[in-house]
Amino acid sequence: MMALVIILFFTGFVLITKGADIFIDCTVLIGKKTGISEIILGATIVSFATTLPELTVSTLASIDNHTTMSLGNAVGSIICNTGLILGLVAFISPFKVDKGMFSSKSIILLISVLALMILGRDGSITRKDGLLLIILLAVYMYTNVKSVSGNSKNSSNSNDGMNSFRATSNKFENLKTALLFILGLVMMVVGSKLLVDNGVKLASFIGIPQGVISLTVIALGTSLPELVSSLTAIRKKHHGISVGNILGANILNITSVIAISSLINDLPILAQNIKIDFLFMIGLLLLLILPTMKKSKLYRIQGFLMLGTYIIYITTLYFMYLA
Repeated sequence: MMALVIILFFTGFVLITKGADIFIDCTVLIGKKTGISEIILGATIVSFATTLPELTVSTLASIDNHTTMSLGNAVGSIICNTGLILGLVAFISPFKVDKGMFSSKSIILLISVLALMILGRDGSITRKDGLLLIILLAVYMYTNVKSVSGNSKNSSNSNDGMNSFRATSNKFENLKTALLFILGLVMMVVGSKLLVDNGVKLASFIGIPQGVISLTVIALGTSLPELVSSLTAIRKKHHGISVGNILGANILNITSVIAISSLINDLPILAQNIKIDFLFMIGLLLLLILPTMKKSKLYRIQGFLMLGTYIIYITTLYFMYLA
């Protein structure tokens, strides 16, 4: 019986990864047709796509009354996105960023984190708190729409190659993209359901608290789309997509994943969340944002420190619950 649970658990991983891969390919194709810049593309279409697994897992967990998993998955994903994924990206290939765009997304991210801390000071994220976070999501989406609109106007007269690409598109290609888009989405939803259901069973069987499973294994599993897309982006020298993807995904983890999950059930904030998880989350975000805003570049030493912080975090959880 346990062998089947393990098989289904890893099947969920595979479906999420492959589904996100298909989904991202389609969204990037759609984005390229509009001539959107890399960091905007990463912070909008790609981050919305790659955050769907976290949203699905946390929402389903909240529906099933596994509320500690809902919050833990979102916070764990932010820690994993920043410490492991962007830390790895910066360590492998340091790069410059668009200071204005990076700063605007970073400020919204820090405001979202601050809002989460303030709203959760009473020990839970309630339905009212979730509605306030959704207002932040609306603000974030509005800034993205303005950025995309401005970027599209700037590129409309100079992007002859893109206009040529649009001219060669046909109905068959558009239909194929739409079908693959839907297929990728379905694969991620099904994979997320398998992941959360069997993750809960594994946690109970091994004796690990659900909160720890959601902060580590499931958070990493649902962050695989971000990891795959970011590593693919730096391999193809599209660093802006990587950093935009992570900043956007982190914002969405708070303003959509946690917010929507809290509309279903109140999400309790545990002592571990306050004393460990939130501290590591804030530390990693400051390590990412402050030096990068000052120098307009992500450095290798910065990536090394973020990776090291993530390893310390995982080690801390290990000694707390397993040693």
